[in-house]
Amino acid sequence: MSIKSRRPASRTMKLLGAGVRTLGRSVLQKLPMGDEIERRARHWETVGRDWAETLGELRGAAMKMGQLASQYAELLPPALGDQLRKLQRSAEPLPYADIKAVLDAAWTKSQWARLAHIEPVALASASIGQVHRARLADGRAVVVKVRYPGVREAVDADLTQFRRLLKTSRLLPVDAAAVDAVMAEVRARVLEETDYRIELEHLHTLARDCALPGIVYPQAVPELCGESVLVLGEESGETLETAAGWNAGLRGRLADTLAHWLLHSFFDGRAVHADPHPGNFAFRADGSVVVYDMGCVKQVRPQTVETGRRLLRAARAHDWHGLHTALAELGGVRADADFDALLPVYREFVALGLDRLLARERFDCADPAFIDDLRAAGRRHWSSAFKFQPVSELAFVMRALSGQYWMLRALGARLPMRTLFARYVDGDRRGIDRM
Repeated sequence: MSIKSRRPASRTMKLLGAGVRTLGRSVLQKLPMGDEIERRARHWETVGRDWAETLGELRGAAMKMGQLASQYAELLPPALGDQLRKLQRSAEPLPYADIKAVLDAAWTKSQWARLAHIEPVALASASIGQVHRARLADGRAVVVKVRYPGVREAVDADLTQFRRLLKTSRLLPVDAAAVDAVMAEVRARVLEETDYRIELEHLHTLARDCALPGIVYPQAVPELCGESVLVLGEESGETLETAAGWNAGLRGRLADTLAHWLLHSFFDGRAVHADPHPGNFAFRADGSVVVYDMGCVKQVRPQTVETGRRLLRAARAHDWHGLHTALAELGGVRADADFDALLPVYREFVALGLDRLLARERFDCADPAFIDDLRAAGRRHWSSAFKFQPVSELAFVMRALSGQYWMLRALGARLPMRTLFARYVDGDRRGIDRM
């Protein structure tokens, strides 16, 4: 069943129902019965399962929001994060008849004639559309990405209801204005993802500004691309799960390439691939990485990049006033926040975060204590959370960073963080070519 065939009122009621159930469960879990830790775990597991099932069924912007939330699973209650991770798996594909109807509306007879064959069984399916293998008349192997019917029209209604769902859950310690700013950023990115003409532009941007040895972008077939269809050359590779079983030397090369590419994209290209689902990457035995799905690419203003550099330099130097000023310029701390009250927060998070990243020549991403200690610090400073605000412009950059970290961890990465920091934050290119 297509998204379009689900009436807007039905979608709204499904999301509203999830919010009402969350509120009811929040009240019940506060009642004095049983072990508190076990009760909270059961509460968030139930809430997470409800959210995952509801958002996954609706696809579109609703599922995309759940996927975005799951990228921050390490900051959520573990039981909730575990359930939301399910949204990173492929969605159930639509029948080929629905997909062919989209292609018939998008392509002329002459465009259809350029295709020799298309596989009716989907290669992959996600929140916005699904992909089918095909072969052009000239023999080239391609993939055809087709947008689900009605997905673009459902964006605004879905995001409105998801905002209510977040408010009902009382999960985020931020004010309404900050939530509105993030939701506006999410809306812009999701609307871009539903227009494959913009994804084609993103592909050109990344190939031009974020090209690196070892990074492979598919080649487009522009004469078959449009708002609802994207046709790309097929670039094969192995899954992250397979690559995680390769020898340490090869895994190290893949990890270095990924880390180098992410930092190069932000600091030099100022265009970040912001959909770090492992299924959007493929890995090759020659050490190269194939990048798929350019629908969500966040382009960052030069002044934001430079302020980020100043913030990181201040953190490394333990210049707390400099860090606070840069964070305020980014909009990450409330204007009325007291510096002295936040100083212990700055000290602890830098000590557990950046100081550890730079403590040795190579940082071991597989060290479980890194995330565990940051989580514990977050719980200790929870009362200070309202003094900070999400930086809406960097919401999708942080999504990319979070997703890439978990892929690097799966590869058992030991990253040359000192060299990377010197290259991208200090502008020192020495040593980067030896990676």
